[in-house]
Amino acid sequence: MVTSIPILCALYLFDQQFSAYSEKEFMSAVEQRHDQMLMRMNQEFRYASEITHRSAVDYGIINYAKIKDDSANSNEVKELSDYSNSLLSEQLLQNRYVEQVCLTLTASNRTLCSQSEGSEAMATRIKGPYKSFEPIEAESSKFNGYILTYSESVMDKPSKQELGRVTIWFNMNKLWKELSFKSPSHAYVLMDQHKRVVYRNGIYTGDDFRGAEREADYVHVDGTVVHSMKHIDMIGGGQWMSYYEAPITLSSAAFPHYRTWLILLLSLVVALCISSSLLFINFVTKPLYVLKTLMNRAESGDLRAYWTSKSSNEWTQLGQSYNQMLNRLEDLIKQVKREESLKKEAEMEALHYQLNPHFLYNTLNTIKWVAKIHKTPQISEVVSALVRLLQASLGKKGEFITLREEIGLTRDYMEIQRFRYGDRIQVVTEVDELTLGCLVPRMLLQPLVENAIIHGIEPSKREGIITIRSWLDRDLLLCQVEDNGVGMQVEEGSSGWNAMHAVGGAQSGKLRERMSGVGISHIREKIKLYYGPQFKMHIGSKPGEGTTIRMSLPIHQFEE
Repeated sequence: MVTSIPILCALYLFDQQFSAYSEKEFMSAVEQRHDQMLMRMNQEFRYASEITHRSAVDYGIINYAKIKDDSANSNEVKELSDYSNSLLSEQLLQNRYVEQVCLTLTASNRTLCSQSEGSEAMATRIKGPYKSFEPIEAESSKFNGYILTYSESVMDKPSKQELGRVTIWFNMNKLWKELSFKSPSHAYVLMDQHKRVVYRNGIYTGDDFRGAEREADYVHVDGTVVHSMKHIDMIGGGQWMSYYEAPITLSSAAFPHYRTWLILLLSLVVALCISSSLLFINFVTKPLYVLKTLMNRAESGDLRAYWTSKSSNEWTQLGQSYNQMLNRLEDLIKQVKREESLKKEAEMEALHYQLNPHFLYNTLNTIKWVAKIHKTPQISEVVSALVRLLQASLGKKGEFITLREEIGLTRDYMEIQRFRYGDRIQVVTEVDELTLGCLVPRMLLQPLVENAIIHGIEPSKREGIITIRSWLDRDLLLCQVEDNGVGMQVEEGSSGWNAMHAVGGAQSGKLRERMSGVGISHIREKIKLYYGPQFKMHIGSKPGEGTTIRMSLPIHQFEE
């Protein structure tokens, strides 16, 4: 149905265009045929008039017409009579459309014709002016039909006296048999300047000719009939009107193989449609069905439903893309499972830190009040800072806090460490004011400061400076913690800086024992878990010069 609709539309448009074209071509053919008929008719009329003229100016005919008394010289009369008769017969034989040629003598009132039969009857019918074709209707059964006469005077030039006339009888029926299509469906009418019917053949359907008042030639189509009106300048003056009518169904004659070619074209189009449908099924439908089946299997959980069919290059490329999609989907599922496992471990660790917090709070509060009673304010301040750190680490304020709050927690931690180290360790903050309102994961900087003290400054046996910096770089929040401790040796792996070895003092095993509960690897996994693998933590260090840890985080100010 889909292919037949455009085919039918195309055939309909083709038929309409071809019908209009064939109609135009047939109108042109009818007009051309009409012109040819009139040209041939005019040529025959002129030839007949020339025959008559040659007979009228012949020297022997003129001398024969001058004889008034046949008995004067019987031999001369006989010779001239035989010559005239022979000339008229010869003129009759030269034009097959002329039925009779007669010489009428004025002096003797005699008529000499090329054929003796019917000569007197024809001679009596001569009417009208000379040198013009006049219509008459022959009564003789031999010449039944439309007859035209043409006469020319035999003149004596010295005396300018009319001696007689030469008349021919022109048969229109014979001429029409050679001019027409020999079909009864044609119609033709010829009228002289006096609106007299000179010739009529067939039955015409139009009524334009009956009025016969149009002066211009025309050709037009009326239904299934082509009408053609022409004017012809006739010998002797005046314009005759010629009306020709032909049915337009004759286009089959002009285009005899039209239906055959149309059937062949339709058969060719149908064959092409069937062939293209088979090709479409083989190269499109079947591979599409196979791919659909594989996708249904993949949707149900079978990620091993790979494309293995052999087809065209396009389908092969599509199948390879489908296989790559399955591989990426499998990798993504593995990554999600791994991240879920890490998240569960983090949750278990958080639960571990949250065991019996009330007991710890109550104990610290008791120490705080004892310190106030015994008037030891340093112990009271240290305990207050420790309580704030415990509240932050246990997530009382949510997963994210502002960078300002995170720096405050770091300062609380340093208050506790100052109780132990005194003024040996200094913390310097170089923070952009625009970064203080940005949200970061809680307990992000404190573990890094703790590691800097334990693994960098404490083994160096000298005063230490820890610098905390933050700034904005395009769409990133950069946080940096650096110290001037002993430094470390860093090895670069597949996931960045992932292995640390401290130098100057303790061995790596003892250092791992001394690390706090939340290490650098934990911070790295936290960043990856919250923000994705594109946000990382970079570590740079030189032995004896210190360590710098830089984190690149997204900028956001509302917790999602």
